[in-house]
Amino acid sequence: MLLREWRITEVLPCIVNPDWKRIKTELSDDISEVLPYLNAIISDAVYNPNGKSLTFRYKGMLVSLFPRAINLAQVPTLEEGKSALNELRELINKTWERRGEITPVYEKRTLRAKDILALLPKTNCGECGLPNCFAFAMAMVRGQKKLADCPPLQQHRENMEALKELLKTIGLE
Repeated sequence: MLLREWRITEVLPCIVNPDWKRIKTELSDDISEVLPYLNAIISDAVYNPNGKSLTFRYKGMLVSLFPRAINLAQVPTLEEGKSALNELRELINKTWERRGEITPVYEKRTLRAKDILALLPKTNCGECGLPNCFAFAMAMVRGQKKLADCPPLQQHRENMEALKELLKTIGLE
């Protein structure tokens, strides 16, 4: 067993939807060695080997794994967050147990335009100077645009925070 337990250190409300939560935890054990194995089996994960972090969606929640922490965002209820944390602990431990069967992926997985697009307002307003939100997402992937370049995103604080978290885990913005 790699991860014995997690402990919630902070529960914060979401900015846009105060009924939703952001949950920060502290882990009893260092899980950094399992991250490349999880990177291999979670197809939509964003992995940063230098920052030792893995970010992905789980049951609609945004999950960021770090060596000694798990952060959850867009959590509907505290109980759902606790349930997800237990399931993630199980995923981490089962992946660790099966590591002999899994080829770890140590390469950094970059953010894809569709990952960014999923969190954009999708107004296709052109206020960013581009014809639509997909073009904006593509420009972000190439480093040509920043979150601040999308005025409608400023009104969607929860998605803005989720994008900031995603970008931070891969060393951008």
